Amino acid sequence: MKNVIKKVRSTISRYNMMSPGDLVVVAVSGGPDSVCLLDILCKLKEELGIGIVVAHFDHGLRPEQDEHETRFVERMAVSLHLPFESERADPVVLKEKGSLEERARDARYQFLLQVKHKVSAQKIALGHNLNDQAETVFMRLLRGSGPSGLAGIPPNRDNEIVRPLIEVARSEIEFYLSQEELKYVIDSSNLKTSYLRNRIRLELLPELKKYQPRIVELLGQTAEIVRSENELLLSHARTWIKKHSEVDHGKVVIPLAAFTSLPDALKKRVIRVALRMTGGNLRRVNMRHITAIKAVAEAERPQSKVDLPNGVVMKRVYHRLVFSKMENSRVTDFFHYIDGPGTHELENSGYDVLIEELEKEKLQDLKGSPWTAFVDADLVNYPLVVRNVRKGDRFIPFGMNGHKKIKDFFMDLKIPSEERRRIPIMAYEDNIVWVCGLRLDDRFKVRPNTRRILKITFHKKVSKSKEKEN
Repeated sequence: MKNVIKKVRSTISRYNMMSPGDLVVVAVSGGPDSVCLLDILCKLKEELGIGIVVAHFDHGLRPEQDEHETRFVERMAVSLHLPFESERADPVVLKEKGSLEERARDARYQFLLQVKHKVSAQKIALGHNLNDQAETVFMRLLRGSGPSGLAGIPPNRDNEIVRPLIEVARSEIEFYLSQEELKYVIDSSNLKTSYLRNRIRLELLPELKKYQPRIVELLGQTAEIVRSENELLLSHARTWIKKHSEVDHGKVVIPLAAFTSLPDALKKRVIRVALRMTGGNLRRVNMRHITAIKAVAEAERPQSKVDLPNGVVMKRVYHRLVFSKMENSRVTDFFHYIDGPGTHELENSGYDVLIEELEKEKLQDLKGSPWTAFVDADLVNYPLVVRNVRKGDRFIPFGMNGHKKIKDFFMDLKIPSEERRRIPIMAYEDNIVWVCGLRLDDRFKVRPNTRRILKITFHKKVSKSKEKEN
């Protein structure tokens, strides 16, 4: 018994799981692992200088057992004079599509995080043990996981979720409970071989122990080795991203040339770090996604994208890789008549336009911003049109003689395809006058014999949300 407590104390210290003054939410299902965890933390409470809150989540999947388990954990908390928090899962959430096991786990973590916030705790302690670690490594090995998956269950995740029993074997936990005469409940679902983890626990590992009695311990050691080496590479990847990339509001922009020069192992970690920074976690991200991103980066096609889990998209935009949250990038079509001078609001385009008619001799300077154009007023008439680009649009770029497709013009400027329909096109009859903000058509430029000038100025609208921020 003392050896188990000593091992837990060592694990807490080695992984810096808790600090004096921390309030710790201990997740207690009522099973042997969580009962053992709660009892040991209570014994170490004064030594560690921590407070404890007991939290129990009722998944609602076993009506005949769930209520009994909730009352069992509540009585335990009361007997230890500890605060108790509980919640029953929303049955609607558990009936949604997808893996029931995954939805139940997500609901449990959400509950624990809510309790942590409610009581202003610093840590959440879970009862995963060394056998859980071994089962996880083997399960991920069978699924073809890479090093990040084979690193197993992290002892300390984001300095928020900690697992003090992660180096304690299940046999040691059972011995501890027996010596302390602690009662616990058995989750009958753990005996069902319909789940892969249970088959590994009940069938595969017992068979492997015939070949290697220390298989659980060795798989735990493997996870620790892989985790430490993987973390070193991830540290290099974070440093590389900080040095070479642009990071802004959850978007990570990586220069393609610098990325493709990296060693393959570091490329994979850079991708994972970028995904973590944009998506918040790496759940459901696997080697297939990493390989797809690398393939896009290494292909000759200048623009492409990969849709990823957790609402993240990676786009190759010419010489950049852009990781960001998916947005509704559909551009609403716009088409507006400009029937005379003055300010015109262009709905759905994101712009207002100011039209001014000026005598040439009164205008001293024809310079302006990219969003200002000077046009020979005698070569156009009202109504002018402002619209999206259309298939087949052509114009004569300022300073050139021949026509050029606007699509090719955009490609030359390396304008991302999803941005092209946002760029206003000003036209007169069937002729493009100005690819707004980029290039005037040479046919409508101001010449020495020009008498009147049309000054056209676009102003980008400020959204209401931006106005509130300001």
